[in-house]
Amino acid sequence: MNKNTKLVLWLIAILSVVGVALIIGISLIMSGQTPNFMEKPKWLHLKISPLTAEAPGNESIFAAPDELPPLSTEIARMIHDAKDDENILGIHFQVSPNSLGWAQLQEIRDALIAFQDAGKTCKAWSESFDNRSYYLAAPCDEVYLNETGVTLVNGLSITQTYYAQMFEKLDVKPNFAHVGDFKSAVEPYERTGPSEAASEATNTLLDSLYQQLLDGFVNESRGMTAEKVEEMLKNPPITPQDALKRGMVTDLLYKDEFMDLDDIERISTSSYLRKRRNEWQYRGRDIAVLYASGAIMNGDSGSSLFGGEIIGDSTVIKQLEEIEENASLKAVVLRVNSPGGSGSASDNIWHAVNRIKEKGIPVVVSMGNYAASGGYYISMNADYIYAEPGTITGSIGVFGGKINIRGLYQKLGMDMHTYKRGEFSMLFSEVEDFSDAERAKYEEFLQSFYDTFVTKASEGRGKTYEEIHAVAQGRVWTGIQAKERGLVDELGGLQAAIRKAAELAKIEEYGIEVYPKRKSFFEQLVEDLDQQSRVQVEVPLYDESLKPVISHLHVLEKVMEAGKPAAMMESVITIQ
Repeated sequence: MNKNTKLVLWLIAILSVVGVALIIGISLIMSGQTPNFMEKPKWLHLKISPLTAEAPGNESIFAAPDELPPLSTEIARMIHDAKDDENILGIHFQVSPNSLGWAQLQEIRDALIAFQDAGKTCKAWSESFDNRSYYLAAPCDEVYLNETGVTLVNGLSITQTYYAQMFEKLDVKPNFAHVGDFKSAVEPYERTGPSEAASEATNTLLDSLYQQLLDGFVNESRGMTAEKVEEMLKNPPITPQDALKRGMVTDLLYKDEFMDLDDIERISTSSYLRKRRNEWQYRGRDIAVLYASGAIMNGDSGSSLFGGEIIGDSTVIKQLEEIEENASLKAVVLRVNSPGGSGSASDNIWHAVNRIKEKGIPVVVSMGNYAASGGYYISMNADYIYAEPGTITGSIGVFGGKINIRGLYQKLGMDMHTYKRGEFSMLFSEVEDFSDAERAKYEEFLQSFYDTFVTKASEGRGKTYEEIHAVAQGRVWTGIQAKERGLVDELGGLQAAIRKAAELAKIEEYGIEVYPKRKSFFEQLVEDLDQQSRVQVEVPLYDESLKPVISHLHVLEKVMEAGKPAAMMESVITIQ
């Protein structure tokens, strides 16, 4: 036997062994058995990256699929998997300040609680604590704070921005109309403060969120009773010594001391998530999970001039059509994270969701931080709706109008004269206020849209028009309040929604197909070049804190082009 023959035989033998190993591994995965990723048991060193997002998109064109920034839903799924992984003994949770929304926090918290309910231990540490970070850490068996850490666990507040005085200085005149006593989205443009109805709705919302915060801080095993939590928030500790004395933390430790608590190896979040992702992709493609995150507008999905996410109705409809045509997909989970936007775009997506249902494909909605107004519109016809307790939803109402900027033009030395034919030819002119007849005509249109919204909501929820109208009129609810009023079916996160979709589709073993799909290298390159080519405008005295306000005004202007109805929440609601 010559050397070349021996070499060929050795290569065949090696490839055969590798092939058998791959077949066994894939068989284990498809059978539902979790393969062992590690040689020996370890603790999971959990860190939530500041790049953690709600929905896929806007990733680097050079990132490998298993190196993409994590989604908050992936973090929760990973912790659920770790619960059932015999090689994960416990979690060392290094908590950092984060900008996650309350629904995202609750989904991760629920996963940590399930992890501990399975008999495993979670220990948390942080350099300092604020409301969000302590809310995440509170359910852990042990909570540690740095020796010189700061605690700013001091309750919640909601801040809203009003533009009336700014418009007055600019001689800009808002001309808005709305349907619904609580549809206060127009108030920031016309008032210097909230109306009585708006204050009532906001306080009811804040009461619910605050109670959720109180409940989340309770941990009987660490002696944090409801009474202690209430007292803590009335007079919050700010020094680490006071936090320790009052039972808020287990002990004061430096980071290295915390990491030495358990003399056992750890696996990092990025490494463990990479392994989980590799396993998830081999489970098949049976349930489509479609992420819809951002303001809803006509056209393609993407980002606004100021970087905000956009849900384009054309893009979502194409994705739903692709799902509809894919015979291997048996159910759809629509993950909604949107404060609303264009009423017409919302209705177009609603229609596409309805088409899916008519094909006999179950549709389940998982609400994220927001699913309000237009965000609720695209959700309301699902077979089943999940929301987190802190999800902001409802806001079934509509508004619209225009802004008269003639005065601003005149301040800049410009004037104009218009020739017209037809009584309503200036209906949406940007240099004239509504006449009484024009306002009445436009309000007729808005009332028609509101009636359509409420009628479709009542049909989707199996209720009467009157029942939905009673909890609609633009009023915003938390997930808990929405469940009490029949606007959602159950409290829970994305994994609960996926299990429900599998139940409705009558499938026991399933894998997930995520939409939107990752862009090709060329598509991402073109998009990046487009972003770089945009003109950057330097605004004198521009403050970064104004970015959300200006971004919202830009989106609102695009939504209301040519008098289109806006199904959106208030301008900017900041919950701290």
